[in-house]
Amino acid sequence: MTQTLSEKSGNLVEHMYLLIFDKSIIRVKMSKCQITSIWASVGLVIGFAVSGQNVQAQGSNQIIAQPQPLSITQQNSSLYNKFSPREQTSTVVLDYQIWDAALQSVVLRLGESIRRRARRPNASVGTRFISGHKSAYRLEGSRVTFSYMDNEFKRELSAYRADLVHIANQIELTHLAKNEQLAFWYNLHNALVIENIALNYPTKKPAKLLIGPLQQPFHDAKLVTIKGVPLSLRDIRENIVYRNWDSPKVIYGFFYGNIGGPALQNYAITSENVDTVLSMHASEFINSLRGFHAERKTLKVSVLYQEARPYFFENWTQDLKDHLSKYTTPDVTEELIQDKPIAIDKFDDIVADLLGGSMPITSYVSQSTDDIIAPIGVPPEIARLMNELHDKAIVMRRRGMVNRGGTVIIEDIYTSDGEDKYDENAEGSLATQKPEE
Repeated sequence: MTQTLSEKSGNLVEHMYLLIFDKSIIRVKMSKCQITSIWASVGLVIGFAVSGQNVQAQGSNQIIAQPQPLSITQQNSSLYNKFSPREQTSTVVLDYQIWDAALQSVVLRLGESIRRRARRPNASVGTRFISGHKSAYRLEGSRVTFSYMDNEFKRELSAYRADLVHIANQIELTHLAKNEQLAFWYNLHNALVIENIALNYPTKKPAKLLIGPLQQPFHDAKLVTIKGVPLSLRDIRENIVYRNWDSPKVIYGFFYGNIGGPALQNYAITSENVDTVLSMHASEFINSLRGFHAERKTLKVSVLYQEARPYFFENWTQDLKDHLSKYTTPDVTEELIQDKPIAIDKFDDIVADLLGGSMPITSYVSQSTDDIIAPIGVPPEIARLMNELHDKAIVMRRRGMVNRGGTVIIEDIYTSDGEDKYDENAEGSLATQKPEE
């Protein structure tokens, strides 16, 4: 299947740090850049060659996607059976190049965890107030530039999400290849998360948002209607994906919009890359502090495993340990095999943005916070975060993690001295401190 696109560019943000993390390189640099988003209405063209490969159909077969009205009708859970995968009778492949471009514009990937809680930052000069992120897990996972999304970007984000819904209502989704279905549900879920946080931004804790005329909780609000069934984020995760896929690896494709959840990749999930993405995210999350760590008396795991427990971990302790052990590194395995009971960790529900749920304050003079000089036009909170990522990269380099995560180039990040802020042997620098609220 091919999606026809009418491209439109919009300026998203100027004067900010751009962090790109891929297989070969991390770049943290200050530049005057324009991050553009390319959005459009999505057209659906379906055609099949004799060989079974997709070909582009003639223009007369084009279906133009239009936004669909949302329903708030409560549905019986049995209705979710209509989303159970059936025998594959279609070779349609969805093209997510628009979503690809959007994610590349707004997602910052922070790399592998170094399994060390970030220290509480210092207050701004002349005040006791700490602005920006102060979470102990703030250097893990991904960040989305919500604070720089303008109204045009938000409108086109909503239009794209509506196009995804329309496509699902026009085709027999359950007769696609199973990986094709799974990729669709991930992209729809994550687009809904980003859209609704963006529309309600600034917000510090997305899970506490109340959505729609019924003021329903973020994860339970019926956000879209597909095949006559109103769906929430929780419905997509639990009533569709968890019910119909038997591997707990599917947990890691869902972005929750907060620091505590799985990372968000800066490209779309497709039927071709879904297995690779899930394995990568499983490894990153399980080997991070927000996923699993040992404490003095217990083994702490994310509350997300509790959410998935009825579907994948019937024999809670053994099944969960078996799953985690497939991805743990040797040092984390040593923690996992300890004879301690499993307990649920406190979930870090702070929004996964750059500023901790606030709008940027642009300054035309240099500012300082936590001994960091922010270049003109850059919020000091972002300057501090980038400096902390610089220090994290130094630790990664010392540990030889760059072979797995890339090399590091830093430009225009200024500190008051040249000393590294992380000490490998600092007391309390590992997983012994409680995460900051």
